[in-house]
Amino acid sequence: MNHRENLAAVLRHTGPSGLPKGELFFARTFLDVIFPESRDDYVEQLASAAHLLDLSLVGADLNEEWSRSLLRQGKYSRLKEYFTVGYINGPVLRAIAQLGFKQAMLSIKKDRTTFFQVGSSLLEDIEDICRLAKENDLSAILLPDDIAGNRGLYFSYHDFTAAILPLYRQIASEIKKFGLFAFFHSDGDARSIIVPLIEAGYDCIHPVDSQAGLDLYELKDAHKNMVSFMGHIDIITWDDEKITQEINKAEKSFREGGLILGSTCGLSMKTVTKKLSVLYPQWRTRENEV
Repeated sequence: MNHRENLAAVLRHTGPSGLPKGELFFARTFLDVIFPESRDDYVEQLASAAHLLDLSLVGADLNEEWSRSLLRQGKYSRLKEYFTVGYINGPVLRAIAQLGFKQAMLSIKKDRTTFFQVGSSLLEDIEDICRLAKENDLSAILLPDDIAGNRGLYFSYHDFTAAILPLYRQIASEIKKFGLFAFFHSDGDARSIIVPLIEAGYDCIHPVDSQAGLDLYELKDAHKNMVSFMGHIDIITWDDEKITQEINKAEKSFREGGLILGSTCGLSMKTVTKKLSVLYPQWRTRENEV
């Protein structure tokens, strides 16, 4: 199997050839420092990162106009050997960016007119983005929407189902209409909404945030083959031994699919430590060059 076929088998729980690794979030400073020779070529930097770390999955930021321009030009087809996931911020993140955190939460909990306006703007974007993503040979669309902290959702479950979940359903439906996989991201403890996300049509949830009390194997047992997970390895707080143990355990537990292994936090200059080479052994080559 190639990268794309293996990832599809993981998400469908149909016996992949091996446990794939992937990263969704690459800080631009990370890419510019590690790959300065292609500083002005975002797509080439992503390809270089995927090659260096031996990734099967790579994420691409589709939020900014410069990136949308690359999408319209078909530049992301350069990544077609990988399972490429384009991401566009969800309605809660958009509301926070426009209104600030406090006012965004109030718009969800009380007068929802402003929040629904933000959601409508996102829905206007999503069809065009999905169409272009398909034309660029992307495999999936990720909806990042940080809606939880370590103690659970930032709002009540009722507010979630009334104001946010209908938007998530419409977005997943649009993604699936173009034959793409649907991914969802939130930090924190989002366990209470995993079932609604599955029912809405999401195929993969990122990350498995151990600092928020999430346990990969409990999630596997609770949700069987209904959804896949991504992340799991905490390269910030776990030591080398813990990282190695968890990689070995995951490889044995997810032989039939259901997990894309990677960091819980994404790659930035903060995560460039020797522990990165425990998750990605090829990183040692880069360290030796430096």
